[in-house]
Parts: sequence; C-alpha cells; structure tokens
Amino acid sequence: MKIFFTALCFIFVSPIKNLAQTGFFLAIENKDQCPHLVKAVDFLQEYCITEEPIIKSSEFKVEGSLEYDLSRTTQYFIIHFTKSGFETLKLICSYMPEKQLVLVVDGKAAGVYDKKKLKPTQIMPINGKADSKEIKWVYETLKNTK
Repeated sequence: MKIFFTALCFIFVSPIKNLAQTGFFLAIENKDQCPHLVKAVDFLQEYCITEEPIIKSSEFKVEGSLEYDLSRTTQYFIIHFTKSGFETLKLICSYMPEKQLVLVVDGKAAGVYDKKKLKPTQIMPINGKADSKEIKWVYETLKNTK
C-alpha cells in the first residue's frame, strides 16, 4: 500500500512541479510536437518550451527594486546571473543565435528574448508596462524565489 501511495503521489505531483518551474527555457517552434506548453502571464499567448530550463532559477537573482523609467510608462527590475548562468547565456547567444529564450516564472511565460533583445551581460533588465499587475507579479514572484 505504501509503494502504491508513493507512486500515486509521484504521478500527480511531478507534472505540477514541472508547471511551476522558473528559469530560462529554449523556445520550440514546432508546437505540434510540443513537450511543454506555457501561457504568458497575461494569458494572451502560448509558448512551446523545453521541459527543463537551460538557465535554472538558482542561476540568477533579482537585485534592487521595481523602478520606473524616466517617462514613467515602463517599470523594470534587474536580474543578476551567476557565473554559470552567464556562461550558459553567452553560449546560447554565440552558438544558437536564432533561438529564443523564454523567461518562465512559476509556470508562466514572462518574457521572450531573441538575438535582437538579448545581449549577453551578467545583469539583465526585465521590464513591463508601468503599474501593470503582470510586472508586479513577475517581480514579486522572482524576488521571493529561493
């Protein structure tokens, strides 16, 4: 009975864990064979991503607070990559420049970055519409991720 209960818990808890992942994932263009589909924070778009992050949440952290830009139309915060996270980011940008990275926060797509929007630096601004519930949620969720 104990083995059955453990197996049952694993079957039902594992997918939930995958859905609540946080990190940078590679986007997959072919949605027909999608291993992991996530919705955007605003629920307007869906993205097909790899099942595991290419840069895990333990490889970056939020620094500072949620700030306004000079025009006060955008809010942003900064994430800082660890050495290993930064090295992975550089490799992706160098050897896979056509790929997109999707920032997933607690199972929701919070941003998509391609070679035009993504320059490999150890700090990265994350921005969104000023005073939107989405940017506040992303900031608070990442800030509280351990």
